[in-house]
Amino acid sequence: MEWLGKFIVKNRWWVLVFWLIFAAVIVGLSPKLSSVESSNENNFLPKGTESIKAINIANKISPYSQNATDTIVFENQNNTILSSANKQLIYRTTQALAAKHLPNVIMASTSPQQLAPNGKVQLGAVIYSGNAASTNTLNASEAVRNSLNQLLSGTNITAKTTGQESTGYDTMKEANRALKLVSIGTILLVLILPALIFRSPFAGILPVVAVGIVDAIASALIADAAKLFNFTVNQQLSVIFVVVLFGIGTDYILFLLFRYRERLRTGDHAQTAVVYALQHAGTAILSAALVVLASFSALFFAKFGIFSSMAPGLDICVGVMLLAALTLVPALVAIVGPKVFWPSKAWQNKSADPTIFKKIGSAIARWPLGVASLIILLILVLGAFALGYKSDFSSFGKPPAGTESAAGYNELISAFPPGIINPAEIYVTGNTKLTPALLKPLELKLMHAQGVAGLMPVTFAANGLTANVSVVLKDNAYSATALADVVGPIRSTAHSVKVANDQIYVGGTSAIFADIQSVTNRDLKVIFPIAAVFIFIILMVLLRSLVAPLFVLISVGLGYLATLGATTLFFLRLGSSSGLIFFIPMFVYIFVVAVGTDYNILVITRLREEIGDGNSPRLAADLTVEHSSATVASAGLILAATFGSLAVAGVSFLTQMGVAIAVGVVLAAFVIAPYLFPSLSAVIGHAIWWPGHKYGSKSVNKP
Repeated sequence: MEWLGKFIVKNRWWVLVFWLIFAAVIVGLSPKLSSVESSNENNFLPKGTESIKAINIANKISPYSQNATDTIVFENQNNTILSSANKQLIYRTTQALAAKHLPNVIMASTSPQQLAPNGKVQLGAVIYSGNAASTNTLNASEAVRNSLNQLLSGTNITAKTTGQESTGYDTMKEANRALKLVSIGTILLVLILPALIFRSPFAGILPVVAVGIVDAIASALIADAAKLFNFTVNQQLSVIFVVVLFGIGTDYILFLLFRYRERLRTGDHAQTAVVYALQHAGTAILSAALVVLASFSALFFAKFGIFSSMAPGLDICVGVMLLAALTLVPALVAIVGPKVFWPSKAWQNKSADPTIFKKIGSAIARWPLGVASLIILLILVLGAFALGYKSDFSSFGKPPAGTESAAGYNELISAFPPGIINPAEIYVTGNTKLTPALLKPLELKLMHAQGVAGLMPVTFAANGLTANVSVVLKDNAYSATALADVVGPIRSTAHSVKVANDQIYVGGTSAIFADIQSVTNRDLKVIFPIAAVFIFIILMVLLRSLVAPLFVLISVGLGYLATLGATTLFFLRLGSSSGLIFFIPMFVYIFVVAVGTDYNILVITRLREEIGDGNSPRLAADLTVEHSSATVASAGLILAATFGSLAVAGVSFLTQMGVAIAVGVVLAAFVIAPYLFPSLSAVIGHAIWWPGHKYGSKSVNKP
């Protein structure tokens, strides 16, 4: 690192020019990231999953089986029973909508069978030419709404669209609004917080410039890799790449700036101080990046494609940011020099370290066992609430509050079973010519299965070898109850019936999400141990110790459980949520275990450095807390505030994700990393570095 620092300082302008040219070439020659994005969860499930097999069979019955759909909810403005004239108007309106031949709209229809039992609501159906993730299809859903409003203008009949595409359209608008706010908020936080920490606007501009360059390069490289290795990136989650870049990028820049300022305070020359900062912070940055890379690489072993396809993108982000942190950022600091802290003079003040961290470090040195015990007790209490964790998919089918799709859905479930929109689909296929009589035993048994509200008429393929029985569920298709019913009693009932020698598959929305739940549960059990092994090996090499890495892994694991427990407490015990979004545990892993380990690495490397200087374990803990806590707290504050802004997004899954990650980062940056490990090391002493070298024993003042 010392050699690299000297090389970067000497060639600082050439390093900057290289990065600018590299960014221009890569971005200019690469496809856009949006060209490899998809938001269709079906594309990410393993091919052998029953719900995916059912999707493939559905194509034999209808060429439109995978097309996006919408439900039109017609009713009187005064919510009375629909008259014959009303029904005729609804029928003519649906015909007129179909006759408009709107772009990307294949058909619109209604029928007497779609009249509610109470006679107050009539349903219609719209089929689009594309899938639910298509921008053209989403725009078409808006055009359908506008056309219905025009066709029914001046009448007493209202029409609201809800269901798959309308809900997706309204959710997309709300999510895009929220993500724009988060993106703006992230940039403002990265600009403002470092500027406040160092009392200099340049300290805020530096991360934005550096990470902005890296973001452009990383996005282009991810798109290149996706094209080359034929994988897709989940559209809704690709924003995570930006947050990861700003999160770890700001962390690494703060690591360097704090060490640079610390060296300047000793009176060292500006250029020499850059070399010193890179020599010492660079080790922490490299180690932290390797751990994060290892954690993200474990995602390759996931079977759920959303997670496994994120692995290369996350690794590219971290890899490019690591190179920039070790070359571009030091070059920029060397170019700007101490003016990076302008107009503040605090970098010239040798006693400018925060008094609060001096006091905390002294307290930990005096009572390490008490501090460690209190922190562990807090973590265990929060972690206990994780026992009440339940996953939930209902927010995917629940339209955002205040939207047309939400209003339409509420009107629909007031007159029909909630599962009318997304029935479970039972497919029978084989070499037998199917008839209604052959399928009658299957229908009779399904009618009495738990969770079934009714059956729709059987649909046959043109060749008669495949049939579809649509099962209306009693509950919302995305609810935990519906998922359990579909993969439990409904699947068991369907598989128990013998229809000639044909195969029977259970599919539909509930089956898809139930299979997603099963696959993600498996992934969590596989990824955690793999990541733990990777992290242990890296820390073992870094620290030349077998004991310290074990304590780090235990601390990180407890932090994960505490985060999941705190989130469960907030949303399930104190809030009214029926469960946490299924990917919350994985995202807590990504940001709390992987990215949050940055803070642990910074503290551990500083602690080992202090021990290496001959300080006693207690004095080393004291000095480590004094000098590293501000860095960790500053980095954690930015990342936690960034995700915390999602809490006001108005979209439930973004709210849950934002709160969970913000809580996890706060625990990692303000409790576990800066104070737990130093206090444990002070209690255990030199044995924590076994079998590494023995160190000296400068004493610390004891009470």
